[in-house]
Amino acid sequence: MSGYIPLHCHSSFSFHAGVPSVSELVARCKHLGMSAAALTDTDRVSGLILFYTECLRQGIKPILGVELTDPGPSGQRVDAAGVTGKTRVVALARNADGYGDLCQLTTRRHLEAASFRLGEELTRSWPNLILLTADPSMLRTLARGANRERLYGELVHHCERTRRRSAQLQLVAGALEVPLVASNDAFFLQREDWETHRILTAIGLNSPLSRLQQGELASER
Repeated sequence: MSGYIPLHCHSSFSFHAGVPSVSELVARCKHLGMSAAALTDTDRVSGLILFYTECLRQGIKPILGVELTDPGPSGQRVDAAGVTGKTRVVALARNADGYGDLCQLTTRRHLEAASFRLGEELTRSWPNLILLTADPSMLRTLARGANRERLYGELVHHCERTRRRSAQLQLVAGALEVPLVASNDAFFLQREDWETHRILTAIGLNSPLSRLQQGELASER
């Protein structure tokens, strides 16, 4: 596992979806022999400083990031982990200025939600960020923007739904000549933690467990 670097990981700062604490996440990466890891909580950078210091303490290179989403229509039933609903882009900082850009984008995402449009924001020049998206339509949009040289299609193979999406993404990326990366979009560390993720998701959606819909949860695998 030492050659693999996870670029799309969530901690408990991905509210109502992420299970592990920052220290648990870093410890798991260390245990698996990973030399680096990225923290990409959904629309939040709250855990990044803690993640940075914990990675340095445990001897892992920290990659600071965030998973940005398009604000959905009022009342839209979408959780932090669902593969349906909101469009998502992972932004990774290339340097200290990139961390400032992450803070700026997430602040605007929350304070200007009524006017914030992810595609419009990320077609502007952000030279200190690397962008990943698993959404074929968003990949087309970003490939026309100023960050094409730092853009990657993100392959996620959790379940049949994500496999179909990744197959479509691969075709789009090939036509656009955009490189691909494989990520895991991880919300928990052990398979038995999936039930906690399921409960958190139900709380976030104010829904009984029995009424959770397909695509609102991360895959059990």
